[in-house]
Amino acid sequence: RSHNTRSPKPPTSSSIQYTIHKTIQPAPKYRNKMLLDDILHEAGFSDSAIAEVKAGKLHQGGSLDAASDKELSVKLAFHVKAKLESTKELFLVSPKKKEFDPTVESLGMIAQDGGNGSLEDFKGITLTNAKVMDKLYQKAAPGSDLNLSKDEIALFKKCKSHDEIENTLRQILLDRFRAYKANGLVGIKPYARSKKEFSPGGELKRQIQAGKILPKYSPVFNKYAADYPHHKPEGAEESFFWVNSLIDDKPTIALVHRVGMPQDGGCEICVLLGNV
Repeated sequence: RSHNTRSPKPPTSSSIQYTIHKTIQPAPKYRNKMLLDDILHEAGFSDSAIAEVKAGKLHQGGSLDAASDKELSVKLAFHVKAKLESTKELFLVSPKKKEFDPTVESLGMIAQDGGNGSLEDFKGITLTNAKVMDKLYQKAAPGSDLNLSKDEIALFKKCKSHDEIENTLRQILLDRFRAYKANGLVGIKPYARSKKEFSPGGELKRQIQAGKILPKYSPVFNKYAADYPHHKPEGAEESFFWVNSLIDDKPTIALVHRVGMPQDGGCEICVLLGNV
């Protein structure tokens, strides 16, 4: 899950990606194959599309029914030929997003010790294009290009320098992380808009509830995703990191939560909820 500090107009909400990794473990191979084929079929992929995925192609399966008019939903399928431990390391412990995404300026892990994080975790966040960004944050208002709560807007309006803006941003991101880790989706403050507030936590909740595949194949994990941090399944692992991407020549910060859980039969279901 993530909530970022800037969004294009009209405001977009958060997106959910479900990624299912097949292991290379020898048992039970047939059951794993059937499970993955069933899931892809249920997601709307044809036999020919599934064959292309298995051959190593990235397949764009078209649009999904949106949970709201603020959501852009697409489905993708691809095959990663790697051992599960390797993909878990990449997914949870050492994300390589900066190596393949040219828009990413920097990335940093948060609370790797499993604790509540600290400002030190966010020291790598800097705002380039300083004059433009200083004006954007100091003049922030409900309905502007920034995803900020009313309280956060008030904090930025007090800033007098670029350093103060960056320090305030780091503190806000730490506060957001701690609130979410302690309270889950309900801990995400609503974003100020010109007419009424927008709840990213509520939007994510609706998206999870609208999903059909995860509740069927892993109801325990689906409940954990919806009710985080409660009802944690046995073996579930998580990680948090921030990403600073350059979008329209402006730094855009997102907080990301990734979760993985072993599934019987040698599969692991991972969820990434991200703000776009």
